[in-house]
Amino acid sequence: MFKKLKAFYKRNRVYSILMIISIICIIAVIVGVATYFLRQTSKDKYGDRLEGIEKVAISKEKIKSIEDHVATNEIVDSTEIDIEGKIVYITIEVNGGTHADIDAIAQDSLTQFSDDEKAFYDIHYTIDKKNITTGEIYPYMGSLKAGNTMIKWTNHGD
Repeated sequence: MFKKLKAFYKRNRVYSILMIISIICIIAVIVGVATYFLRQTSKDKYGDRLEGIEKVAISKEKIKSIEDHVATNEIVDSTEIDIEGKIVYITIEVNGGTHADIDAIAQDSLTQFSDDEKAFYDIHYTIDKKNITTGEIYPYMGSLKAGNTMIKWTNHGD
């Protein structure tokens, strides 16, 4: 078998060298692509953006106390808080009220967060306001970027 390969190499030297180079290139491409995709799957989906989160982690007990605090308002039907990475999502369902009432509820909820938490987390509000007469639900959305002091609301017709 080795003699046949040697004879083939002598007859087709240029093709043999090109074939060996092609096989080496194909192997290099396969290894490069596999390495790239394996590195992508092994990384944390947030990268290094969550460094220091353990210092300002919000406990489940605190989330529950914030939900209970917000629910004490008479126009609030329900409250739900979810944390994804550095973003706190607060969903509040209200029955009636004006935008000023909604803003007051959101501002009041901010008093339950420490200054360190407000400096680290973005806080996003989704407030579903039920119209008492028509029963339609109008969403109000606002957010407080980490380190800011004022909630920015989307345009609304109140």
